This record gives sequence, C-alpha cells and structure tokens, in this order.
Amino acid sequence: MTSAVGTIRRRLLLAGSAAALATARAPLARADGVPLLRYVTGGGFGSSEIETVIFDPAIPAEALPRRGKEYDLRFTFSNGTPQAASLLAAGEADLGTLSCSAFAAGLVKEAFGTGLSVICDNYQDGAPGYATNGFFVLEGSPIKTANDLRGKTVAVNAFGSAVDLVLRVYLKRNNIDPKRDLNMVEVGFPSIGTAIRSGRVDCGCLVLPFEAAELAKGGLRMLLSGADVLGPSSVIFNVARRDYLAQNAAATRAFLADYVHGLAWISDPANRPKVVEVMAALTKLPTDLLDSYVMTKKDYYRAPDGRIDAVLIQKPIDALADLGLLPKAVPIAQYVDMSYLPHG
Repeated sequence: MTSAVGTIRRRLLLAGSAAALATARAPLARADGVPLLRYVTGGGFGSSEIETVIFDPAIPAEALPRRGKEYDLRFTFSNGTPQAASLLAAGEADLGTLSCSAFAAGLVKEAFGTGLSVICDNYQDGAPGYATNGFFVLEGSPIKTANDLRGKTVAVNAFGSAVDLVLRVYLKRNNIDPKRDLNMVEVGFPSIGTAIRSGRVDCGCLVLPFEAAELAKGGLRMLLSGADVLGPSSVIFNVARRDYLAQNAAATRAFLADYVHGLAWISDPANRPKVVEVMAALTKLPTDLLDSYVMTKKDYYRAPDGRIDAVLIQKPIDALADLGLLPKAVPIAQYVDMSYLPHG
C-alpha cells in the first residue's frame, strides 16, 4: 500500500491530462433538431444514482413530459466518477454525475476547459433521519474502534472515491496512517459483503443497495458511517460543462425540469411498484429487499426541488485538502449554479 496515495492522486487528477485541452463544440441534436444531452453516470445504479431510475426507459412518459420534445438524453455508464470526470474533460459528455473528490480534482487542474458547474443535487449522505454509507465488520469481530483496525485489511470500492475519503478522514482523526498501519484494498461494491463474510477482508464499505442487501442477511455490524465522520454532506451531484450550458441552456432547463418532475413521480407511494420493478432490473436485487427501503427514510435524502447547498460539498472537499489529496482547497460556492432548475 505504499503507493496508495499516489494512486489516489493520479485518479483524482485523471481529468488533468491532454483532455483538458478539449474545446467547446456545437451541441448535438437528433435528426429532427431536438437537442441531445450526453450524460455520463458516476458508476452507480438505482438508489445510489437516482438519475438512472428517473430516466430509465421503463419509467412512463408522463413522468418526463419534456423528454423527446425539448431535449433527448443519451447515457454513458462509467466505471466510477474519475472516469466520468475524464469524459467530461474530454468533451465526450455534456452533463454527468460526479463525486466531490473527482469534481474538486478536475477544478484544481483546470481540466474542464471553460469550467464545470454543479447544477443539481443527486443524493446526500448522513442527512438526519435518512440513510448513511458505512464501513462494516462481522457481528462478532473484535474490531470496535479505529485503533482495532491496525494491521487489518479494509476494503473500499476505489481509491479516491467518496467512501474512501470518509475512511481516511476517520483514520487521520485517530492518528492512524493508512499506508503504514493497515492494508487498504479495492473491491467492487457487489463483492464487499462476501469479502467480509469470507474473511478476505476485515472491514469494508457498503452503500445502498448493497448495504440493505447485506444487512438483510444479518451478521454484520457498522463500525463507522459517513454521518459519524463528516456529518450531512453531498456525496455525489449532477454537473454540466459551462460551455455546454452557454450554448444549450433551454435544453438543460427542460432536462432539469423533468429531473425534478421525475423525482416527484418516483417518490409518489402510488408509483412504488413500478419504481421497485425498475430498480430490481437495474440492480438485479430482489423486489422485496428494494421495497423495504426505496424512496423511504431508509433511503438517501434527496432535495425534492433539486437544490443543493454549497456548504454540503465544501465540507468533504476541505477534508480532501486537509489530507493532502488536493494541492489546495477549492471554494465551491462559485461553481454551484442552481439557476437552471425550475424556479432557480
């Protein structure tokens, strides 16, 4: 693990390659002239990235009255937010889902050409009364404190991810060096529960829907959570290239109007059966498991109007800078633009 921090920096700053030289291009459009928005996801599905549900083809057209008329949407499913940041930096995507870490790193390296703006909330971790991401151990594990992690193997989904940041802040507060005092490994979210149960790792991070699936099996205990470490914070959010916004503001407003309208539609209890069906198809998880938490207070908090407070993004970004994973802090408020939302 001696190269872990270097790996994180490389991934966080991936967008600072030659892609930073990408120039603005005319917005794409369908043959009939309807603007085409190229959206790159951050690597998640279902509850962990709600845009994949709202704009799923199986969601009825009534939930998205502007789609196909004022804009159309083309999804690219990335492996994670560092890859999504690279596609945005290269001009291969116009809008997308980014984590605070990938967003801040790209800004520091001026990787996004004319810039990037946060235009909408996606979900918030640790909001009072709602779900939070966590690190888990076996129920009978002797690991009960940060100090007990010394010499242990801990799994994160990816170095430089939002949950990786939570762990590193927790370790630093407890004077534990992740390079020297424990072994950090990368394991995909779907495999982390199995890795803990098999003893391949001693502790690992879980996010919805995998957290709900593993807790339903029993036998795991949460050691720490995002809420414990950072309090309420913005884990991921929706962004857009500023050059794209300047050229295609009307289509972006239509997209975000549908985003908010679609969020209201999937939040309506009357539509729960359809929403659970769509999430089951996306995540390959049982419908009864998804029905136990989706779009309830056991799920993540999402602002109904799509708006997000810059303070919720600033907190984890300041933590990145404090850990030395960013060369400097980034004042986020100047990059947050809620004006494209309905009544923005």
